[in-house]
Amino acid sequence: MSKSRSLLLILILLLSLFFLPSCKITAPTGIATDTWYISDAKNIAVRFDPDGRGEYVALNRAVATPEDLRHRQSRNRSTLRLSGRPNLQGNMSVYHDRFYLTSDDERIEFRQYYTRAFPQGPFRYSDDVFSHTEMVEEQYGSAPGFYSSKTIEKRENKSYNQVLFDVAEGITTNILRRDVPLHLDIYQPRGDNQKNRPLVVLLHAGAFIAGDKRDELVSRLAEDYAKRGFVVASVNYRLGYIFLPGRYSNLERAIYSAIQDVRAALRYLSHHHERLGIDPYLVFLGGHSAGGILSLKTTFMEEPEVWPSVRGSMLRMQSDLGCLDCSTNNLHGPFNIKGIINMWGAVDDINIIKRHNQVPILSIHGDADLVVPYGYDLPFTNVSPRASAFFSRRLHGSASILSHTRSLGIDHTLYTFEGLGHEPHFDNEHELIPENYTIIHNLILDFVNNLIIPPKDRFRGPLAITPFDPAPEYHFETSNYDTYYFQCDDCIIVNETGNFARVVWLSGKDQYELRISGIGPNGQVITDTLDVKLAP
Repeated sequence: MSKSRSLLLILILLLSLFFLPSCKITAPTGIATDTWYISDAKNIAVRFDPDGRGEYVALNRAVATPEDLRHRQSRNRSTLRLSGRPNLQGNMSVYHDRFYLTSDDERIEFRQYYTRAFPQGPFRYSDDVFSHTEMVEEQYGSAPGFYSSKTIEKRENKSYNQVLFDVAEGITTNILRRDVPLHLDIYQPRGDNQKNRPLVVLLHAGAFIAGDKRDELVSRLAEDYAKRGFVVASVNYRLGYIFLPGRYSNLERAIYSAIQDVRAALRYLSHHHERLGIDPYLVFLGGHSAGGILSLKTTFMEEPEVWPSVRGSMLRMQSDLGCLDCSTNNLHGPFNIKGIINMWGAVDDINIIKRHNQVPILSIHGDADLVVPYGYDLPFTNVSPRASAFFSRRLHGSASILSHTRSLGIDHTLYTFEGLGHEPHFDNEHELIPENYTIIHNLILDFVNNLIIPPKDRFRGPLAITPFDPAPEYHFETSNYDTYYFQCDDCIIVNETGNFARVVWLSGKDQYELRISGIGPNGQVITDTLDVKLAP
């Protein structure tokens, strides 16, 4: 070949290289680096480094080993060189959170991998979420009675029981019954927009002759639970009866009137559930002493078990008090009592608690209580058992109720303050004992949360995997939640639809964690962590 011809060929080659488009390793323009992009069509995920190199993983197995990836760019044409796999080529176009490789044969979509922000505490109902609460008083009805509030002042050298009897002395001279307006206090978090919140209804103590909806225990519990996102209602009910020896029917009528009022308050709250942002089918009814008695009676007493004395008597000049829902207001709002909080309360007739009414109970009681018996006994035995027998009957306290409910298969938890008497949150000077209040507060909170948050074991998925298994699926068995969340490190959540997620674990570890969460229609949150092990 002549020298001139050789020079011509070299010149042509140089010109060709100059005019041909360059092809070099570079990061794709507009695509996030160090972030996975998933192709569902190719069942792979790719991730780019800033220099155009990167890695990819196959998504068909439980455990994936990252392989080398290089991106080569020639003008608008991109080539993904996948180690051990055919190259992917096409014109690359980028749109926000995805990119496409388009060739004559196909258009391959790669979507950016991300998971939604996982719920972080503090969580509603379990933790303090709100700094401020608000309380409003509303009238829920009216009915004939003596009065609806009589506060008990702290008095030196007098027991709480003696105060109650002092109050009772005054009513024996007042036999007139007039229409009494009845009010309740509603506590809720300030500025809370959550709807369908659980409702806690609290009833005060006072032996049906004294007490008020703003007593120390009730108002403190109401404030604390409202800060956690609950709506709490504290209810005043009719009080007082003619205090005569041998006339137990007078006490029965007083208790029955109070039951009617509590039911009327529940109907009122249900009727206004949209305005108040409450779920009327998620009601927890509780109280202490007389309030505990009322909680049990309101939940379990049915029309056939109503005392004959409430039907009235011409001889005793007592009017018929009507049916359980025939007093105080004419509202018809439905409600469902989800659980009972019985703080040192009792029932006179244990048989009103029946097998078909499976309402869980939390009881809290001191085993040295002489005002309301822990077992089966007369009330106020600290004053005089003989005198107590003139005005009352034997009561089944928390321990006696526990034995009965166990025989019926009713979920009942009893916490006993050993060696303590009535109102174990107070000392002998009627001052609050912070440690005991905290116990009571936490017992109630755990009881309620266990009923509004389904058990954590309602979640399924393999906890032992091998590299050769198909990509595993994890799912919630329950559909009680509106939104579900999955989160893990060293993994790719390939698909997340409703309560299902398909997960590919990245090789290099012997154990992994999958964090799961669900948010329910009432704003309740469940969280859990599943430990997933790599089997040999």
